[in-house]
Amino acid sequence: MRKWLKVIMTIFVVLVVLFMGASAFIGLQVFVGSTQLVTNKETKEVSDVFWIENNMNYESFCSAYKVEELQIASSFDDHIIPADYIYAIESQNSKDYQTVVLVHGLGGNRYSNYPLAEFFLKEGYNVITYDQRSSNENTARYTTFGYWEKYDLIDWVNYVEEQAPGQKIGIWGASFGGATTGLASGYEGVDEKVDFLILDCPVSSMEWMVEQEMRNMDVGIPVSYMKWCGNIINKLKLDFNYQDADVANAMKNVKTPVLIINSKLDSLTPCFMGNDIYDAIQGENKEIWTVDDSLHCEIWTDYNPEYCDRMKSFLSKYK
Repeated sequence: MRKWLKVIMTIFVVLVVLFMGASAFIGLQVFVGSTQLVTNKETKEVSDVFWIENNMNYESFCSAYKVEELQIASSFDDHIIPADYIYAIESQNSKDYQTVVLVHGLGGNRYSNYPLAEFFLKEGYNVITYDQRSSNENTARYTTFGYWEKYDLIDWVNYVEEQAPGQKIGIWGASFGGATTGLASGYEGVDEKVDFLILDCPVSSMEWMVEQEMRNMDVGIPVSYMKWCGNIINKLKLDFNYQDADVANAMKNVKTPVLIINSKLDSLTPCFMGNDIYDAIQGENKEIWTVDDSLHCEIWTDYNPEYCDRMKSFLSKYK
């Protein structure tokens, strides 16, 4: 009897060890796949085609506006946050002026925000457009769907507040940058420093994005198990769970006026993500504009005149 008990216990221990080993291996693969989504090399600068498609000339833009390269040290992680500080003509090259911080999406960099920068400059705002983690010249290692990225954004908000005390501060963020914007605004009273938020096709849930990526892989392993493994490794390595990077939950008490822009045809950050954020916000200072037929983050191109009018109306309403 004791011999059979020993055999059973041995088999049980072996199975537990195998399960733990397999879970750890799967968890590490999920972790790497979800936190190293882009590289600095992949997101370096932008192509000539980008400027042509956006009807912009980089040299002419830099002749029209003073562009100052800046970098600040992250208060959270051991990296530098590079940015371009662009002065509105009305500011007379002073940082003590109303300012908008632009937050690009995954795969972009600070230059990919230049079309939006031009809009805000014409509206009389100074602009900071910076490289998010693991993008272009920002060498921070991990991408975290806005959770760690929010600290870089908060550092820039604090920089603006120091340079321009009492002046209006706004944030525009797209896609992955929308998640960064939402999570930052809901963190320890940051929304009290910011006068308006604009979220274009925002990511609302790291958990959903990770799960969707695993579904697309179709490796024959239950998605719920892979997500569970990845979440454990994520917590062990980065000290937060997927659920902690929930933008709708983070923004539920935000009082800052918010404009959300999304599309019913967007399959990358489906329409429900923007709707979830909008519904979660308790205050009345919120607006949402949904189009029917634009792909992810293409609303600026497809509906440019209306996009500009919507933002002008929003900015005017909350002056």
